[in-house]
Amino acid sequence: MNSVVHAVGWTLFISGWLVAFAGTLWIIAAAWQRNILWGLICILVPVIQLVYIAAHWKDAKEGFFLQLAGVALIVLSWWMGVPRS
Repeated sequence: MNSVVHAVGWTLFISGWLVAFAGTLWIIAAAWQRNILWGLICILVPVIQLVYIAAHWKDAKEGFFLQLAGVALIVLSWWMGVPRS
């Protein structure tokens, strides 16, 4: 039973990172479509993504919610004790 929980936890952990990364790429792509400078700044200074999300919520909300879903999966895997074991 413990090995099944461990395998599911690691699957959630890896899936969460992939989903969060996809959300980040989505935001960068939206920023890049708006302006090349937004795209470059979002790549080079990731904290600026939050500024972009706040300034252009309509374009960035899908990527933001995708990132949140990824973080939720990571937190769920952490709650199962996976990254610590």
